[in-house]
Amino acid sequence: MIDEPVTADPLGDALDCISASFDRFQEAHFWIHGLESYYHHASHFRWHLSAFLKALKEVPQLLQMELQNQPGFTEWFHGQRTQLRNDPLIAFLAKQRDIVVHQRMLIPESRCSVGITELRGMKLGMGLSIDPRQDSDHAMHRYLAVAAERGDFFGILIPDEDSIPCVHRVWRLSGFEEDIIEVCARAWLRTGETIVKVIRWMGVEPPPLSLDCRHADQKVQFKLYDREKLTAQLRALGGKTK
Repeated sequence: MIDEPVTADPLGDALDCISASFDRFQEAHFWIHGLESYYHHASHFRWHLSAFLKALKEVPQLLQMELQNQPGFTEWFHGQRTQLRNDPLIAFLAKQRDIVVHQRMLIPESRCSVGITELRGMKLGMGLSIDPRQDSDHAMHRYLAVAAERGDFFGILIPDEDSIPCVHRVWRLSGFEEDIIEVCARAWLRTGETIVKVIRWMGVEPPPLSLDCRHADQKVQFKLYDREKLTAQLRALGGKTK
């Protein structure tokens, strides 16, 4: 019997050396997609955000622990970790994580609009204030409650094959114009740069980092509703449709 040749896998060997760090980095990636999935469920969205912040902050800590016995690593990594810690975005998110752990729950800013879309942004919409602790459905329910008294003044429920009733919601952290998921994605990639440098320090060239798996804003920020079901809900509230 001839033994199969052992295939060299330098990248796999390097990742084995930082298995806990890389696992936590992948976990942070998982939470980003969780933010997308629960974008319109307020509590679940906040919980996923807290989990992301925790996982991301632990990556450099685990890198230090896993490679501290490698000659020269601690001295070299001190500078890399300092750069990452002093990055304004990473520093801000680390502070938010500490607030969640030691002080209070994290409640981001949120705004929304109720209207119609043709799957290319909001075609026609009306901005509404919304408590960050409320699901996006609450905004649509508020519109229906008002429409039951005043009529479907925005025409959301008028039959139209080209448009779909929707809620458009955006979550933001104070001080950032970008959507929260975009902020988290930038922080994940920035932390990933440090992992890339560590792998190169071990003498291996890693593949480029990417978040091409993210979903488009239209899919994430817009919650679509069945017009017939909304019409039935309006009638149940005593309202009339045109």
